[in-house]
Amino acid sequence: MKTLKLSVLTLSLLTPFCTFSANVYMTENSSFDVFGRVQALVMNGDGAYPDYPSPNAAGDNSIVATTRFGIAGRTKLTHGLDAIMMGEWDMPSTTSGRTHNRYLYVGIDAYQYGSLTAGTGDGAFYTVAGATDIYHYLKTRANDYFVMGDQLPGQIMYSLSGLGWDLRISYQTANEYINDTPFSIRNAAGIAISGKLTPKITIAYGIDYYDLTYQGGQSSIAMDNYFSPMLKNDYNLSDAQIKDFSKNHRPGHKYDYGVALSYGFLGEGLYGAFVFTGTDYEYLKHQIYTYDLALNYSFANGIGIAGGYSLQTYNGDATVSDLNLSLYYKINPSFKVFAEAQIDLNADPLKLYGENAVQYEAQDKFVLGAEYDF
Repeated sequence: MKTLKLSVLTLSLLTPFCTFSANVYMTENSSFDVFGRVQALVMNGDGAYPDYPSPNAAGDNSIVATTRFGIAGRTKLTHGLDAIMMGEWDMPSTTSGRTHNRYLYVGIDAYQYGSLTAGTGDGAFYTVAGATDIYHYLKTRANDYFVMGDQLPGQIMYSLSGLGWDLRISYQTANEYINDTPFSIRNAAGIAISGKLTPKITIAYGIDYYDLTYQGGQSSIAMDNYFSPMLKNDYNLSDAQIKDFSKNHRPGHKYDYGVALSYGFLGEGLYGAFVFTGTDYEYLKHQIYTYDLALNYSFANGIGIAGGYSLQTYNGDATVSDLNLSLYYKINPSFKVFAEAQIDLNADPLKLYGENAVQYEAQDKFVLGAEYDF
């Protein structure tokens, strides 16, 4: 969850967290901040997947602690031009977990002319997909934009804001096993624009494109293993047929397009958002469609409730169908407790993922958490 005094549709790529940070030092021309959080999570076995492998073989209820630490800096180069940097890392307590780079980039900020950064961060399409990313722990299983992970490494990102409109452009360089997923890409690009229709209503539209590559040895096998069951299911092929078919029908590209509409500001009374996206993979017969609704209401006493519904369809079949629920209490600016659940509503991932469906099996997730922010 990104707690900002901004519409989620107009999230800045540069400061997705800095509304709550500690200034380490500040001079006339430079500043350096630190920020972070520590979470303790009580979750069922399915709740830990895929972020934290279950701490026990039986998949019983467990406690997982995580730390998120970040730094941000800015220094003046000349009038109207600053150098900026940011790093943010997730560090789980489980022995099988490992540190994850969420944000890690360096760039320049030319103020009214925009900012340009290079490194790891949100792709431009997150302007659309992120409108319903409002939960403390839960993530949508429906939107295929997140199939390669949340933040993307090796990017060049440009951001420009003015007159109530925001423009985001991102270019992705070559990356193998991107975010530990089966995907390897030669390059990718995205663009998104958002603007206010009224002081509280924001609309956004975006597209992105991925050029997939099979040049690596093991990475090529990983993508073949990912797509072959989908192609086998899509074309109704036998085990013998799919071996030859998949060699000549490797999906070489993926593109997403979508629109988001939001009302209000997250953390200030009523906030609501609806996201529609379409995803097209080369050689798959049909597109993947996502419909994602999220609502949040924050009371003045620190109590908040949130909920939503996420639907993914392929050829008219519901391959993901989730009810998301959240209740939280922000006791003070630094400490909160929350309870969240993600409940499957009889989705059938087999219709899209074939034999891979076991990885996407509808699993009910339940999480209790306490979080200290600094």
